[in-house]
Amino acid sequence: MHFAVLIVLFLASPLWAYPTHEQCTDCHGSFKKTASHQGVSCNDCHTEITGFPHTHKHSQPTCQKCHSKASESFSKSVHQNKKMACIDCHNVHSKEKTATCTSCHAKASHEKLPSRAKHLASLNCISCHGMPEKSGITVTVKLPGASILGKKDVDHDGNGFVDKTEWHALEYQLEHKFQGASADRQYWSYGNVHSIMPKPADCSECHDKRTRFATATAKINGESGYSIQIDPGIFIPEFPSIRDFAKTVHGKNGVKCIDCHTSQDKISDSVCSQCHQNVYNTYKSSIHGRNNSAACTDCHNPHLIKPYKEYNAQERVAVCSSCHKDYMARHKWLPNTALHFKYLECTTCHSPGSEKSMVFFFEKKDGEKKAPLTYKDFKTAFGHDITVRSVIDKYSEDILKGNDIGNLLKDLNRKMNISVSIDAEIVVTRVHHDYSVTRLKERNCVVCHSPQACFYNSMYLNLPGKEEHIYTPVKGTLLSTYPLALALDIYVLGEEKITRADLDKLIHKAPQDWTSYIRNLGFKLIDLAGITMLILAFLGCMVHAVLRILVIKR
Repeated sequence: MHFAVLIVLFLASPLWAYPTHEQCTDCHGSFKKTASHQGVSCNDCHTEITGFPHTHKHSQPTCQKCHSKASESFSKSVHQNKKMACIDCHNVHSKEKTATCTSCHAKASHEKLPSRAKHLASLNCISCHGMPEKSGITVTVKLPGASILGKKDVDHDGNGFVDKTEWHALEYQLEHKFQGASADRQYWSYGNVHSIMPKPADCSECHDKRTRFATATAKINGESGYSIQIDPGIFIPEFPSIRDFAKTVHGKNGVKCIDCHTSQDKISDSVCSQCHQNVYNTYKSSIHGRNNSAACTDCHNPHLIKPYKEYNAQERVAVCSSCHKDYMARHKWLPNTALHFKYLECTTCHSPGSEKSMVFFFEKKDGEKKAPLTYKDFKTAFGHDITVRSVIDKYSEDILKGNDIGNLLKDLNRKMNISVSIDAEIVVTRVHHDYSVTRLKERNCVVCHSPQACFYNSMYLNLPGKEEHIYTPVKGTLLSTYPLALALDIYVLGEEKITRADLDKLIHKAPQDWTSYIRNLGFKLIDLAGITMLILAFLGCMVHAVLRILVIKR
């Protein structure tokens, strides 16, 4: 009985009154379902039509029933404000493609967009006019044939990240070592096309805040392909907004935009020399100036918030390597080229008139990645807004001792959840703009590798301040303190090569007191081990040759 009632109710249902697809196309034959709506019947959208034939007056179907997320995004977009409907872009009754941005905006001029052609060729509309969910840069390096480009040839310091200096060296290799190689970049951006903003994104989104295209990946295609992260700043230069210009070196000194930008032309050296006459005179008489190799703005970006004295060694090398991309190839004569460029900047050797200093700094380590501690790190560690110098130089002696720094290092390791250590670099603290000395023929290692190296008279600890970094003098005895004795790369700087006198002591005095002899050698022990290995290898070859001769004679 109950089953019979259900049958009657089912047969009486309005669903049976809905027209079929064939009945719809008898009158609306030009309407075809799109590929995106396969499996969707006419009645799924036109729910008000329950009979056949139907009245001509009925409301337009809504897309929100199936596309709730897209509808919610669209309700907040500029297109909704302009009273546009879904069917203005989506032709749901045809197999033709959905309308694109250029369907309506084919004549968009973008006249106010700097480097207009470059931006329009590289970016899609979502990049600026939408709210991308994901964006990034992919650089595909294509090598010819069975060419091999090892990770060590790309990532010199082995930290899994290609910085500007390493990229410049890679560009040189692709141009001179691999015939037919190329590096193609793609700026990609994915997002909801329904979330179009009333105004395009500000330039600072890419060139300052880095909220878009904040990551970059290099894909090396060749005999052994691999991917590696790369600094996105290589492909998107940093330009602070007008709001942030006050934080730059020029802004802090009261320089206004119109003081330099007197016309629409590129800033010339004559503009810079108005304030930097002495520096410009030195530069003009140097090899760069005489050959007109570079203008002031080719090396110095006047809009950067970060002053040059806060650049680390690798960032300073990046300035030079933007033109001198062969810097790695030209310095292969160095015992460990990559290690030298990790700790030294170019002007350390190529500008004798500059003041070189050994600058120490605190750094944090997270896995294989290292980064200098910031003011924010210090504030987090001590729990309040502090003056970093007051924490470490409590007695205002204006010169720090090893114990002062060692105690602060222990405090930081105790209060922070990551490992904190001390590292150092050899950088220029007072620049002399004459880079005419190449030293490629001189190759005098003793300039740095001796106890008389000039930077031992100019040693600082770089402390991150709230507004700017503070260079605080430190005593030379800092090198002998426990925390820095572990920094082998820097500690070996003051050591000399093993001499003939040391070898004479090995023969005459060492047998009497081996312990004292080894202690006095210090890092010269490395040289002694190398010489010993060479002698053993030579003797081994001689013995091998003699045995071969004796065997042949038999």
